[in-house]
This record gives sequence, structure tokens and C-alpha cells, in this order.
Amino acid sequence: MKVIKVGNQSQAIRQATIKKAIAVLKKGGLVIYPTETCYGIGADATNLKAVEKVLQFKGSRGNKPVSIAVANKEMAEKYVLINSTAANLYKEFLPGPLTVVSKSRQKTARLLEAGQETLGIRIPDYDLIIKIIKEFNRPITSTSANTSGKKTPYCLNDVLKYTTPKRLGLVDLFLDAGRLPFHLPTTVVDTTLNEPKALRQGEIKIKATSKNTFISGSEEETKKIAQDIFKKYEKVLVKKSLIFALQGELGSGKTQFAKGLGLFLNIKNNITSPTFTIIREYPFSLSPQRLQRPGLCKSGVFYHLDTWRLEKGEELLTLGLEKMLSSKNVVAIEWMQKIRPILKQLQSKKKTQIIWVMIEFLSENQRRITYRG
Repeated sequence: MKVIKVGNQSQAIRQATIKKAIAVLKKGGLVIYPTETCYGIGADATNLKAVEKVLQFKGSRGNKPVSIAVANKEMAEKYVLINSTAANLYKEFLPGPLTVVSKSRQKTARLLEAGQETLGIRIPDYDLIIKIIKEFNRPITSTSANTSGKKTPYCLNDVLKYTTPKRLGLVDLFLDAGRLPFHLPTTVVDTTLNEPKALRQGEIKIKATSKNTFISGSEEETKKIAQDIFKKYEKVLVKKSLIFALQGELGSGKTQFAKGLGLFLNIKNNITSPTFTIIREYPFSLSPQRLQRPGLCKSGVFYHLDTWRLEKGEELLTLGLEKMLSSKNVVAIEWMQKIRPILKQLQSKKKTQIIWVMIEFLSENQRRITYRG
């Protein structure tokens, strides 16, 4: 991987850098580049083999699409259908940290759409990248330059530290602008139904109110929020099992949330991350005070699972997932995206209740916790 320092370049050196980046893209290579949010990884979005390399670098993503970066609205219109809702967002927020999802014209590699027939468009507020895209005259992929689930990269060291040598070997060029200031990822807005829907809140805030959203300012608050959410579903345990399907980036607080569930179940053992063991189990019985309340499950087993090290979600079935889901048991699963299809199948059998929990970074200490049952 060649590294080019791009801070304070002369005009001649800057133009040479642009030409080198374009040469890599034309050959189907990968370029890690700076933006106003974090470092992204770019490839020719119209080149299927190049896009496959991006997905190989990212690793398991479930069924998540990949957005593209364009130079302006005119270029975007070649690849998506821009309705009035999208046009208003372009006018108000772009260039900037916003990804606008529209109906795809299917002129890019179809893998980017992940079967959804939509495409996210990003216009970075970063002059060097806009110039590269303009001269390349084609869109490039726009996704953070980290393996899925690993730390969002704000500097070269973040990429080197959290990426395997095999995946680093896929990258041809790193445009090094030094350490970028901490910013939230882009806000992602779906405009395909005309009424805009925020799929992910990021640096730009799209107003939305929900009774199912909490803001945590500490690990202790995250534990308390987990207990508050559990309280809404505790009577389900009499007839069903409960699954808390947890999703969030590395360090977002999934294990702290699981600790909160354990506290609610009166578990005295220290609940630790099961990353290396995959499964940890903790028998529970309710506190004497709560045993007095009618209609509650008195005892059971709390299973804490982490699917990070699994190659395929189906491996969890061979480890006895269905047996864990007897009534009165509680299961917390970290990195649930790997087994989302399996969870949906289990839910359709009506023997279990799934609470989907998303934990997002707002700042170094703040998290947004959203759930739906």
C-alpha cells in the first residue's frame, strides 16, 4: 500500500496525486481517502471486480448496501432518480455529511445495492476528493475504510491497527491527510417514498421523535436504559423466550447493555464479553421483592452471545441456539447482523420475542440507543 501525504501540497504535486489516484481507480484498485467525516475506501463504482474487492476488505456486512460518492448533482442524476424530496436535500445539505438514498438507475455494480434497487449518493465536502471524482468522471464507492464492526478510521494508524494484513493487501493507495477531527458519520436519508426517512442519524440532524429512543452519557446510563427496556417486556417470559439483538460499532456499549440486562435479572456474576467463548450462560432467579409480583417468570437462564468470530450465522444453530430459546430464558446477541435472517425465522415461529437494539455513537461519551420489539 503506497502512502501519499496530501496536506499542504503544491498545485503541481496535488495534480500528480490526483493522477495517481485515478490511475489506481482505472485499474480496478482501492484508494483510501479523507473526507469531512472519516477516511473512506474508494473503488470504481461501475467496476464489478473493484466493488467485490471493497466488499472483501469490509468483510461481513449482512445485507447492507454501499453508497457512492459523486462530484455534483448532475453526476448523481446519471445513476439515480432524484425526486423533489431528494432535490431539496441536495440543495440544502450537499456537499456535506449526508447520504441521500434514491431509486437506482442500475448503472453501477449491482452488488452496491444489496438487492434493494436503491442507491445512496454522497457528495463529500472535501476538495481533493471532488477533483478526483470529476477527473475520473465516474462515481467511487463511499464507505468507511474499516473492516465491518471495527473502529471508524480517523488516521492511518486506525487503519493499520484494526485491519488484517490480508485485507490491507487489497489497498493500493492511502491518501494521508493526517488525523482527521472527530465527526459523526454521514446522516443517511431514504427519499424513495417521498417522505424522507432517516435511516441513520449522523453529523446532520434530521428531526424525528420516537418514544423508543434513549440518549446515554455513560456506561451506567446504558445499563439503566437496558433495564428500562427490559421492564417493558418482562411478562413475555412467562410464555416465550426473549432475544435482545444488539447492533453497534466496536466500543459502542453492547456489552454494557448486556450487563444491564443481567442486573435486571438479579445476576450477581460479573458479565463479561463472550467474544472468545462465543457463549456465556448465567442462571438467574428474581429478587425477593420482584418474586412477590404476579405474572412474572421466577427463574431461567441468561445467555450472552457474540457472533463476531463466526464465519456464518448458521453456526449458531449447531451451538444450540434453538435449545436456548425455551420459555423463561433470555438471550442477548452482539453483532446480530450476521444472524438476522435466522432470528427472523425464529420469530415467525411465535415462540420468542425479539427486541432489536441499535447503539450509535453521538460523541466520545454519548450514545443513542434505539429499540423496537
